[in-house]
Amino acid sequence: MIYIIQNGYECDYEMRLFAELFFDEDEEALIMQNFSYSCGMINVYTHIIFNGRSYYEDYYFKFKKEGKSKKLIKKIFTASCTKSLSHAAMNIRKINFSWGVMCGIRPAKNVRELFEEGYSGEEIAEIFKNVYEVSDEKTELAMRVAENEKALLESIGKNSISLYIGIPFCPTRCVYCSFVSTDIRVSGKYMDDFVNKLLLEIDKTAEIVKKIGAYIENIYIGGGTPTTLSTDHFKRIFERLSRYFDLASLREFTVEAGRPDTISEEKLAVLKKYGVNRISINPQTMNDETLKKIGRSHSSEMIYRAYGSARKIGFDVINMDLIAGLPDESPDMFKNSLDKVIQMGPENITVHSLCLKRAARFKMTDNELAKAEYMNEMLSYTQRIMDKKGYEPYYMYRQKNSSGNLENVGYARPGTMSSYNVNIMEEKQTIIALGGGGSTKLVSGDRIERIFNFKDPLEYIRRFDEILRKKDKIPEMLKNG
Repeated sequence: MIYIIQNGYECDYEMRLFAELFFDEDEEALIMQNFSYSCGMINVYTHIIFNGRSYYEDYYFKFKKEGKSKKLIKKIFTASCTKSLSHAAMNIRKINFSWGVMCGIRPAKNVRELFEEGYSGEEIAEIFKNVYEVSDEKTELAMRVAENEKALLESIGKNSISLYIGIPFCPTRCVYCSFVSTDIRVSGKYMDDFVNKLLLEIDKTAEIVKKIGAYIENIYIGGGTPTTLSTDHFKRIFERLSRYFDLASLREFTVEAGRPDTISEEKLAVLKKYGVNRISINPQTMNDETLKKIGRSHSSEMIYRAYGSARKIGFDVINMDLIAGLPDESPDMFKNSLDKVIQMGPENITVHSLCLKRAARFKMTDNELAKAEYMNEMLSYTQRIMDKKGYEPYYMYRQKNSSGNLENVGYARPGTMSSYNVNIMEEKQTIIALGGGGSTKLVSGDRIERIFNFKDPLEYIRRFDEILRKKDKIPEMLKNG
């Protein structure tokens, strides 16, 4: 167990994030820390007791907090604490952190906030290096993402919102998955009832959108694997959306086709007919042996066929996902997968660091996260080759428990960046969620209110009246914001 005692300044959550990178659950460590700030100087003294031995770090940093926002001051103070902890713990175990002691899931947001504080690009790079100890490579990545995000955020229309529709069904459940999804071999019998309720939720949502005087800028259908639904299910959903919403101002209409084994030309034709202009076809890897290990019921050949069908039907913006750090995959195997995907020519490529959450079955196997040095090699290669091939990084996030404590990055060719992907990360636009596991985010100035739909299909069906009652609260919640 890890015990943390802080005096002078407390940031227990961030301290634990880094402490857990150095110490296992069954190990006992006592971390004592004293923080002081005086005359423009931060001092953080850390004392760790582990296995009967003591380890120390006395950290100093010059920082004038006058004229700085409370948010920035808090971030600098917190970084000083986690940095002192990490330096002390490095005497116990050497761990390479490409992102240094930067906490939070959105590194590019730190860049934008520093720009808003009046810092120049050169000064921001120095802060990333000297305060957070971020590598030059990751600093460059964060700066480029922030620049591209800024342009997309500035394009958000006044009174616009996005819709998210969650389809919580998959043909099988991947061993690493912790998303909202259920294996249709178990839950498929609820699919018709689920769609019937979803149609009613569309009706209610249209009523709410009209009441708040908003218009729909983006629609994103995710999951799960939405294309697990039948062609008829899609027709019914799309017809309902077209009937009850004014979609004249729609910029993006995205469907996660995801698994190649759920894609047919008939389904793709229906998507195209109803205005879907972006789809995802997600290999995760192009290695057939790995696909079997992770529980994907498709082959690399099926990925090529699905991609060809999408082009044949006329989709001109296709995203493909890969995961770095899958079980037993070497850096060369990952590079081979990425090279093959690039050769296909999708407009968007998203590269994820394998992240294991409590719900992931992968945690119960003998597999381990890829070693940090392997992960660094995979993602460094990604950054170099994507730049060489003309792809721009435009959204990025990090997750706890990811391999190498690294990042997930969306890359896109010029003119094909997804506004919705940036909105969902940066929370600058209201997103009303429908379906299984949907999370509504009501944005009113700097205030965000969340409403959650039930995750399990059966619970969604049985407790549907509660979902409608929550929807009725949206106008008042936005008004009070």
